[in-house]
Amino acid sequence: MIKSFTLAKRIASLTQEEYLKYWRETHGPLAAKVIPGVRRYVQNHPIKIPGYEFEIDGITEMWWDNLESLQNYLAWRQSDKGKILIEDEKKFSDSNRRRRFFAVEYVIKER
Repeated sequence: MIKSFTLAKRIASLTQEEYLKYWRETHGPLAAKVIPGVRRYVQNHPIKIPGYEFEIDGITEMWWDNLESLQNYLAWRQSDKGKILIEDEKKFSDSNRRRRFFAVEYVIKER
């Protein structure tokens, strides 16, 4: 199983609340519907903790069966079919500040 993580930042014109609402209620359902081969899609929304400020507005986790599935998704993002997702991302997410990470998970402890 391959996992992808996206550290996301909102566009300057949105408050964090507006960003999170759009991401959860509009973009999330769209992503779940159109992304090919994704096994699981999770949004991580920040919680407010006194004394802590975060540089990002959220983290997306996606699970892929294998490297080929992930690579197919990355190619899809660059295709005409992927434009629907890219255009929606532009409405709320700052692509210049977005960071991606791909990994294999090693569980050290599970309760």
